[in-house]
Amino acid sequence: MVSLKQVAALAGVSSSTVSRAMVAPERLHPKTLKKVKEAIASLDYVPFAPARVLRSGRSRTIGIVAPTLMNELYARAVDTLESEFLQFGYTGLLTCHRDSRDLELSIVRALIERGVDGLALIGTSHHPDLLTMVRKLKLPYVLMWAIDREGVHPTVGYDNQHAMGRVTEHLVSLGHVRFGVLPGPLATQQLAAVRLSGIREGLARHGIALRPEAVVATPHDSESVRAATRHLLSQVNAPTALICNNDRIAASAIAECRSMGISVPHRVSITGFGDWELATLGSPSLTTVHSDAVRIGNLSAKNLLEQINHCGDPVPKQEEFEAKLIVRESTSNPPDE
Repeated sequence: MVSLKQVAALAGVSSSTVSRAMVAPERLHPKTLKKVKEAIASLDYVPFAPARVLRSGRSRTIGIVAPTLMNELYARAVDTLESEFLQFGYTGLLTCHRDSRDLELSIVRALIERGVDGLALIGTSHHPDLLTMVRKLKLPYVLMWAIDREGVHPTVGYDNQHAMGRVTEHLVSLGHVRFGVLPGPLATQQLAAVRLSGIREGLARHGIALRPEAVVATPHDSESVRAATRHLLSQVNAPTALICNNDRIAASAIAECRSMGISVPHRVSITGFGDWELATLGSPSLTTVHSDAVRIGNLSAKNLLEQINHCGDPVPKQEEFEAKLIVRESTSNPPDE
């Protein structure tokens, strides 16, 4: 087995310099760091992780916990965050809890046992013991796609309720008064409930009440969404606007409208949320809210790195920006009746 001393000898540096190259590369001159990296590569040297942690107090790993990677935006943000950390010699340990709070708590405990230097979590809805445990251990963490008006947690994101309210404002300004909502799985996703609240509040500002039968919760799969779309558009006084919880749901709704011979947007306007890649690929292109996943990934990485490199107890830093409404072809004035 190749030793650290052999690497140092080949690079022409001390053993402590090799150690520094692995635990704090930013402290070395670029030329020295290059020599050490070349020696490590030449000898196929793999450091003994427990020993490195004992020397530096850090594992150079970050725990990243997402609900799922089937969501394009989560995948894009995680990819951006991990790329940022790779520049500083950190490895991301990624896993998904699949909307189970108990599983998420178990996952986070396992990551902590493995000595991660920080955690990136998505959203504000977590097991009640999770954030208490993390804060008690003084482990750096950041909540992505989250805001915290109380200023307790480090967060990066935007106000989903306000963003969805802007969607309703757009549709009302076009003249729509009959609405249907495809919120996704309301029972398991707090985010869906938050966005639905934004829709209700936005409509209420214009004196429009959302009828209970106008909201049809479904799983995310296309067949369930298409069945819900058929149900809503087959009603007497069917909605002239469908507000969808994300772009994938909206795309399924548009596909069902096409199979029913219903024109979008001339017969019914449809909106999404997220600005996924498919929002511009379909016909009509989708009116949606731009959820800047790359920006969230970048800001989350910077937030977490600042905490890791900070001595003492830093004040939780919160990064909030406005999610923009992107108006495209899938919305127009309601039909004349």
